[in-house]
Amino acid sequence: MSGLVGFWNLDEAPADRQLLARMSATLRHRAPDGEDVLVDGPMALAHQHLWVTSEEIGERQPLTGRGVHLAMDGRIDNRDELTAHLGLPPSASDAMVALEAFSRWGDSFVEHLNGEFAVVVADAARRTMLIARDAIGVRPLYYVHTPRLFAFASEMKALLAHPDIPARPDDDGLADYLLIDSRPLDRQHVTCFAGVSAVVPGHLIIVTPERLTNRRYWDFDTGRTLRLGSFEVYVEALRAHFADAVRRRARSSRPIAISVSGGLDSSSIFCQTETLRRGGDVCGPAVAGISYTGQPGSDADEREYLTVIEREYGVAIERFPMEPLLGFARGADDQIRAVEAPFVDYMWGVTRELQQRAAASGARVLLSGHWGDQMLFSTGYLVDLFNRGAWLALRRHLREYARWFGESEARIMSRRLPTDIARHHLPRGIVPPLKWMRRRLLGAHRQKQWFSDRFLSLALRDADRPATIGSGFHSAHARSIYLDVRSKYNVLCMEWNNKIGALHGLDFVFPFVDRDLIAFLMAVPGEIQNRDGVPRAMMRQAMRGILPEAVRARRWKAEFGSFVNRGVAQDAQTMADALGPRSAAVQFGYIDPARLQAELEWLLPRLEGRDCTASWDLSDLYGLERWLQVFLAQS
Repeated sequence: MSGLVGFWNLDEAPADRQLLARMSATLRHRAPDGEDVLVDGPMALAHQHLWVTSEEIGERQPLTGRGVHLAMDGRIDNRDELTAHLGLPPSASDAMVALEAFSRWGDSFVEHLNGEFAVVVADAARRTMLIARDAIGVRPLYYVHTPRLFAFASEMKALLAHPDIPARPDDDGLADYLLIDSRPLDRQHVTCFAGVSAVVPGHLIIVTPERLTNRRYWDFDTGRTLRLGSFEVYVEALRAHFADAVRRRARSSRPIAISVSGGLDSSSIFCQTETLRRGGDVCGPAVAGISYTGQPGSDADEREYLTVIEREYGVAIERFPMEPLLGFARGADDQIRAVEAPFVDYMWGVTRELQQRAAASGARVLLSGHWGDQMLFSTGYLVDLFNRGAWLALRRHLREYARWFGESEARIMSRRLPTDIARHHLPRGIVPPLKWMRRRLLGAHRQKQWFSDRFLSLALRDADRPATIGSGFHSAHARSIYLDVRSKYNVLCMEWNNKIGALHGLDFVFPFVDRDLIAFLMAVPGEIQNRDGVPRAMMRQAMRGILPEAVRARRWKAEFGSFVNRGVAQDAQTMADALGPRSAAVQFGYIDPARLQAELEWLLPRLEGRDCTASWDLSDLYGLERWLQVFLAQS
């Protein structure tokens, strides 16, 4: 969660140190351990320090070696292999490993790095600057390129502090947030600010005074398959991969905080981390479990499982109730300013409390079970069963799923299956007209009529275009996992979590998006992961002896929809007042004031039950208004 910011005057004008300081000041929240700046002629770099591992304590970046400057935010997971190969001592910091890798391999150095990082290399002698982002996109990195300037930063607000970078909206970037279900989310470089681009995960950008080159340096092998001798062998391999994923993220000189609910994913992370700690396999001195709990008897009441974990491991998991923290309007501007996008957390009070408690425990790393659902249970494998003609097995799997999560969930899967099969087999040229028919004639997506005709026309012009993410998949199962990792929406969520964690001095990390773990899960047949139709059967078996039996065999998931609706309903009047005819969203031409009132009257009565569609729509409207107010209304 360190911070990077800098620029290069491509016309060779000397860099202004005071300008760099102003840009860097916008990221001061990412610098609990101070910041350092470096100016080398027309190049300027600043680094905000967050020391997490023992190797980086006291390190001052940017580092300099052989006339090259390097600054990095992140963690290198294959550091042991690299330190041995590069002849570095085991005590070398991850940034020093990256610098030595550049000295050895030049511009291809990033291809040798496995981890979560954003890295910048300034080579004044070669008149070259390189910036790169990790393969998954956990660490954000943005840039602006003009004929006279190249600027980069961990957060966009630092770029907007440069006088030559005005804050202007990018309608495509806004539409990617506001019309998620209507756009193919595959243009990951587009942000909400015109002229500001995101470094796409797994990409390296090389800049010279003459040109900018953007290339992918790593991607998953979508054709790789893994066939092992038995289910037990698959289980052992998963157990090893998962332990590595947790161990990598638990490298810390301080306590390790874990958001643990009592569900399979977060509980697996907590129990695996505590097991590794007791075995001396992670360096964190303690594990701090923190949980937000629902009312007794509610759909989100998971306390019985927390109690089982506490009893089996002899630990205490800190709890706090959600109800007093519902609603998100209070502090919304602080959230918008942090995430730099028209997005408000439906349970912002809960998120903030969780992270404040994690920071109070002394932790600088917060582990979460996010993305376990997507990585461990992809329904794409049902398409693979259909394609092989294994229709009886397909039927058995659907029946077994109903035994675990109920008939209604199984019916939803069954109804979705024909669409998934068609999507897998249809020629690419047929997809646009079918998407048009589904959207316009069958009403697959509710039209959000509160938006202006101008914005809808622009935002939906690509609605029927198929996404262009990945190719050469060996199975529908592998494709499904890959799309979950690579979709722009999920990358935006990772950026959001990183920036919110930065407000509290935390690296917010996710073991289930470990690069090697994902590659393994993509290569394994989906019916092995869900053996005999048992959801996540392979993971459940891998956690035997680590996860308490009551959690390992759990057959239901917590439901937070009613809590989201209650929180939004609580702030509904505040939102309605902000969205009047004089609102910024109307003034900037995004909202049609004549239709807005009728749409609000339609949405407000629907803030109840488990369906959160109305809440999502209202919070998106409010998020757009607050984003415009925070970043553009005063510009």
